[in-house]
Amino acid sequence: MLLLQPLIGLFLMSHGDACEILFSPFDVVVEYGASFSVNCSSSNTTHQTGFRWGFDDTVVNSEGISATMVVTDWEMNLTCYMNSTEMECSQDLPITIYKAPDSVSIITVDHSGPMMEGEEYELQCDVLGVAPVQYLTVKWYKGQTLLNQTTFNDNIKTPVNETATLLIRPDRADDGAQYKCVAELELGEEGPPPTESAFNAEVYYKPKYSISTETIIQENHCPIQIVPWRAVVKYGDRVSADCKTSVQHQGIGWEASEGAVPMIRDKSLITWTVSELTEWDIEPYCFINCKKGDKPHQCLVKLPVTVYKTPDSVSISTVNHSGPMMEGEEYELQCDVLGVAPVQYLTVKWYKGQTLLNQPTFNQTTFNNDTIRTPVNETATLLIRPDRADDGAQYKCVAELELGAEGPQPHPTISSDPLNITVHFASEFTFCSDWSPLTETSLDSYPSSSYSVVGNPKPDISWTHRSSSVNSSTILNKHDSGRYVIIASNYGGIDSCFVNITVEYPPNLNCNGSYEVKENTPFKWPCIADGCPKPQFFLYKNGKMLQHDFHPKWNDGGLYRLTALNKHGASESSFNLNVLHAPVFYDSQDKFIVEQHSNITLECPSTGNPEPEVWWSFKNKNISTGRRHINIERATSTNAGVYTCSASNEFGRIYKSFLVEIKDDITYYILIAVVVVSALFVLIFLAVLMWKRRKSRGWYEIQHEMRPLSNGDHK
Repeated sequence: MLLLQPLIGLFLMSHGDACEILFSPFDVVVEYGASFSVNCSSSNTTHQTGFRWGFDDTVVNSEGISATMVVTDWEMNLTCYMNSTEMECSQDLPITIYKAPDSVSIITVDHSGPMMEGEEYELQCDVLGVAPVQYLTVKWYKGQTLLNQTTFNDNIKTPVNETATLLIRPDRADDGAQYKCVAELELGEEGPPPTESAFNAEVYYKPKYSISTETIIQENHCPIQIVPWRAVVKYGDRVSADCKTSVQHQGIGWEASEGAVPMIRDKSLITWTVSELTEWDIEPYCFINCKKGDKPHQCLVKLPVTVYKTPDSVSISTVNHSGPMMEGEEYELQCDVLGVAPVQYLTVKWYKGQTLLNQPTFNQTTFNNDTIRTPVNETATLLIRPDRADDGAQYKCVAELELGAEGPQPHPTISSDPLNITVHFASEFTFCSDWSPLTETSLDSYPSSSYSVVGNPKPDISWTHRSSSVNSSTILNKHDSGRYVIIASNYGGIDSCFVNITVEYPPNLNCNGSYEVKENTPFKWPCIADGCPKPQFFLYKNGKMLQHDFHPKWNDGGLYRLTALNKHGASESSFNLNVLHAPVFYDSQDKFIVEQHSNITLECPSTGNPEPEVWWSFKNKNISTGRRHINIERATSTNAGVYTCSASNEFGRIYKSFLVEIKDDITYYILIAVVVVSALFVLIFLAVLMWKRRKSRGWYEIQHEMRPLSNGDHK
């Protein structure tokens, strides 16, 4: 880790919070001569003032977040510059320029025409005009079976010609087989499709072998049949073959270094047998003696005998290397096959898991071109360039003796013990996401589901915040929110991931004991409130919750309770609300009618906040200041009239009028006279009424002295 500290510091200088340039797409794979477009942006917009582009270290005049280029050079350096009020930083766009091959073709090296069974041939695949060659893979197929694949290590960016070869030893089953080579630029989905070329093999083979002497008749005219026509026998095992003829002869027999059969005249079938064959180069042949015309002739047919021995051992190892492999580097695997015969029938097959990678064959001869028949030791190699997907992959080599149809079926095979490889690769984040922990949580608690980092050996994880290292066991408090960098490192390399951490905590209220607010103005929470996520607030008075758009009236002062609530808890605090308002009057008597010499008290009940000043005036003259009432003792007519009370404070002034009326003596006597007259009229009215009622009932007053009525003539 000490060696990584300078690397980590350098990384932070070039990729710190201040310069976070992002490309879309994040890299470009483009064909030579084509055009491409790319956007440049940044997630850091705090002091950003703009972007501009540079091409091959020359600043492009146009400004903007987009650039469109035509590829006219094999090496292009396109740079995005981000300007801010504090600094300028830049980032180079990764560009891969490719060219598909002009042609792909297969030839047979130093050979033309049909191939002979059992002989070795070299196929050559020519790939012309391809770039970049380090991404080129040439794959060899027979039919649909992958036989081999070749990669290239040159870092040349311009088009080159490359050649890949394949050694084959065809047998009769390969007659008409199609071989093809496929040139593929492994550049992902943006790369070109593979280019291929095919070759159809024509294989010649003979059904029998013959040996001639001076008296030999050619095989096709020698009337001998050997069954089987070819013998394949394991060293030390029994072997036999029948020789028969259907023509008259003067003798038939077997010549051999072991198991020879003397000539017999009276049989048409004889058998050659060896109970334990221990001779590697035995060459038995069957012969007959006959006449051709008057001359004696002898013809013979050789029995091809293949003596084989399976390997004593097959093992796999890594050449000049031990321990883990590094991703992207090339390694050589070696397969040692000991004590195998005959080597020309040996095929070593390389597997990764169940996938066949390569299968080299062997064609060894002595100094006089005789094929080696005795056991030998052989070595086959395989070049690999492992990546991280190969970590834990299992390689093995299988030695197989392909002895043809006359040999044992299936072919004898011996497999090596598997070689499990460990591939080390640099640290890399595949994703990471933002995090909202609760206070009293450490960075070690960052959820494993919120990020993914790969690397072998397992990367060490460290944290930085504001360009300083942070101990991951440190307990976070509410002031620790911000942008953090997670750094994953192993000796293969380092990678980083940016995480926005928002430290959450329950609400906290800090209220004073009392607050002042002006009447009919919006009420803002008077307390200092804190909490993450941002809390919701609820205001109560006398147990009743108030609306958020609370506009206090002049009489809304009193004790209030404020509650702050978020998902982590609640906090509450109480305070007195003092509502400042202009003066107001309470209801009171405002009209007085009294007799002379009465005592009168005029009340002017008012309130306001702050407490208003009160003035009394009568007939446009101030008569009192600062009192809410005035007393009028023994009122007379001079005290009658309109009295005015005014109350004022810094928020306004109000007025209230009082009417005073005084009753004088004349008015009193007139009133008494009116009352007396009214009473007299009432009495008269009642008397008349009574009289009328009596008359209507027939009551008469009779005089005691009766006088005659006069007719008018007498007095």
